[in-house]
Amino acid sequence: MTPMSLAIQIAKDRADRSDFADYDIPDIQTAYAVQDALTALEGPVGGYKIAWNRPELLSGFGVEAPAGARVLKRSILPDGAVLSAQDHSTLMLEPEIAAVLAEDIPMVAQDAVSVARHVGYLVPAFEVLDRRRAASRDGLNIIAQGVLNAGLVLGTPSGDQIGATHVRIGDTVHCDSANVAPEPPLDALAYLANLYAARGVQLRQGDVILCGAHTPLLPVAAGDTARMGVAGLGEVTLRVEWDTVPPHHAPKCLTRTMTRPM
Repeated sequence: MTPMSLAIQIAKDRADRSDFADYDIPDIQTAYAVQDALTALEGPVGGYKIAWNRPELLSGFGVEAPAGARVLKRSILPDGAVLSAQDHSTLMLEPEIAAVLAEDIPMVAQDAVSVARHVGYLVPAFEVLDRRRAASRDGLNIIAQGVLNAGLVLGTPSGDQIGATHVRIGDTVHCDSANVAPEPPLDALAYLANLYAARGVQLRQGDVILCGAHTPLLPVAAGDTARMGVAGLGEVTLRVEWDTVPPHHAPKCLTRTMTRPM
């Protein structure tokens, strides 16, 4: 199958919320070619994410470097957003720091110092993911299919310092400590700028860049409120509701088991 024919099938899977399926993705170049084609079908893009930017995660997914994926513009939501549980088959969250770009990043080699001048601000954010009951550990398929991204909720900034992180979902505290980011956010931003520049894609003014998960994937269920606060930086809150589906009729696909970050 060509990258576009694979992307057409994956787009249908995602729209139908079918179980995540592994396809024949022979190498990393094909994985990103499929992701490019999927973006052409589903776009426009409003941001990007990094995945597996902790060294211990790479071998578990059979890849040699952190992955990138797009975030669709229509799925970027403001602080306090309400998510619909029935619009996802396996809804999960990752608390992260996001960079919001004030300027386009030139398509030349970047590092943390050079990208800093193009950043408007940093702010806490929740990445929204739909695992679609995935059991796959095949990094190439995960990259091709957008690294499970289903959007993000962008927080409200209150400063420019990165202090201790506190994450709570419902009554459960998942994080309450300092130094939990997988790497400095601007390092992650520079990596993504270079990754996509090599594919002829420029990170643009207004793009929101997710810089890496502070915890494993966190399950979330209807009725939950999730909050992430980063001392000196800001906070983000969201709520999950079933919409028209009563809780006692809810699908059984949402579990309370944490899994590795994406």
